[in-house]
Amino acid sequence: MFGRLALATLLALPALTSGAAFAGEEEQAALCRGDVMRLCLSAVPNRDQIVSCMRVNRASLSPGCRTVFDAGSRDRAGTRSANLR
Repeated sequence: MFGRLALATLLALPALTSGAAFAGEEEQAALCRGDVMRLCLSAVPNRDQIVSCMRVNRASLSPGCRTVFDAGSRDRAGTRSANLR
């Protein structure tokens, strides 16, 4: 059971930040895996629910995982700004 949950979490985490250049998908997953298990286990394996749960619990994320989310927010804001030009 835990192996299946860990695999689902690993597959879901790269979606947390589309295009974060500082970390590869595996590193992003490693940075957030513990937080997903601690804060959002009931959302696994639903990717959208995991991301939503992690955003709601942003204040409780570990520093490394929070960095992943912050980088994703900056990337999305930059894309919106570029689209407005």
